[in-house]
Parts: sequence; structure tokens; C-alpha cells
Amino acid sequence: MRFFLSPFVFAAGILLMKYSVMVTDQFSGKIDLAEKYLGTGIGAGTYTFWKLFGLGLCILSVLWFMGYLSSSAAPAPSDITSMLIQILV
Repeated sequence: MRFFLSPFVFAAGILLMKYSVMVTDQFSGKIDLAEKYLGTGIGAGTYTFWKLFGLGLCILSVLWFMGYLSSSAAPAPSDITSMLIQILV
């Protein structure tokens, strides 16, 4: 499934970075938190947030495609409990 979906997520990230102004104008408007911490004015704030979000989608899709985000690699709960007991003792 990841071989089929991860290229689409990657493409969505690229499009989100390219069309961040259109996404802001059409859907969300200004994001106050992004304007506060990423700066205000033309080309900053909300637009930068959408570009960073798109970049994050691209990075996560590549990691998912390569298999670094698979859920099968998670340790069993008993392993986590034994690791915590070893740390505490």
C-alpha cells in the first residue's frame, strides 16, 4: 500500500509548497500562530507554514516509502515494560 500512496503524498507536498498562496487565499486564511512565530508580511508567516508543512509531507512520504515508518517495527508492550523495569532497577 505504501508503494502506491507515498508518491501521491509526495506530490501533494510539492503542490502545497508551490501553491501555498492559493491554499491560504482559498481555504484557511491567515494562521495567527504562524504569523506570530514565522513573521508577518508578504511571503512570510502563513505562507512559510504551508511550505514547511509541504516539505514535511515530502520527507515523511520518502521515509514511509523506504520503510522507515512501518508499524511492524514497534516493540511489543512486554518488551517496553521490561525495558522500563531494567532502567528503573
